[in-house]
Amino acid sequence: MRHFHRLTLCASQVVAAALVSSTLAATDTSSANYVMPGCRDFISSNSLTPAYPFVQGFCAGVIQGLIYDSHDICLPSGVEKGQAVRIVVQYIDSQPARLHENFNALALEALRKAWPCQR
Repeated sequence: MRHFHRLTLCASQVVAAALVSSTLAATDTSSANYVMPGCRDFISSNSLTPAYPFVQGFCAGVIQGLIYDSHDICLPSGVEKGQAVRIVVQYIDSQPARLHENFNALALEALRKAWPCQR
C-alpha cells in the first residue's frame, strides 16, 4: 500500500510539473501582450501601488534604452520618460492584433514614428 501512495504522489508531481512548465512556456515575456500591463501601470495615476512592478520597470527601461541607443529617434527637448511610454502605449493599443509581437520592436516602431529625425 505504501508503494502505491508513493507511486501516486510521484505521478501527481510529474503531472503538476508538466502543467507548470507548459504554462510558463506559453508565456512569451518578450511580447507586447506581456509587457503592456506594466506600461499601463507606469503611466496610470495608481502607480504608487503597481500591479506589475517588475514589468513596469522593464517597460520604462526598454523605452529609455531605445531612445538613447537609437540614432533614428530624435526627441524634442524637454520630453520626459512618461511621455515616451504614453506614445508607445497609444501606438500598441491602436493595433491589438499585433500584441503577440515583440515589445521592443513595436516600441521602437512607435518612437520612430512619433519622433523621426530630419535628414
